[in-house]
Amino acid sequence: MYFADSRAATVYAYDFDLDSGVIHNRRVFLQTYEIGGRPDGATVDAEGYYWCALIHGGAIARFDPRGRLVARIELPVRQPTMCTFGGEDLDILYVTSSTALVPEAERESQPLAGALFAIRDLGVKGLPEPMFAG
Repeated sequence: MYFADSRAATVYAYDFDLDSGVIHNRRVFLQTYEIGGRPDGATVDAEGYYWCALIHGGAIARFDPRGRLVARIELPVRQPTMCTFGGEDLDILYVTSSTALVPEAERESQPLAGALFAIRDLGVKGLPEPMFAG
């Protein structure tokens, strides 16, 4: 299980026991100080790689299972907030972005702030999200 602390620019990984619901063994999975932006909303692909929005950094990043950066996709907005896979084959990465965090002075230069982006042809697929049945 992952937890992104955006303010600390850190993602923590935990071991999670599905049967008991116990979370333990917190450890630093990655930090984004050196790559720009802070980790925000995230997803995991079918290969076990972690994708996250780099809020304040204008990009989406893909990290391998050890937390090493393997890809960075620049966006035309500075404040991406969340990413998830969708589409019939789970091969489109959808990315939301914010207008609330864009200073008034930057809004004219970022006309797509607040938009939803669809990134295709990444060569990877997402995992189906479990549905809550409670």
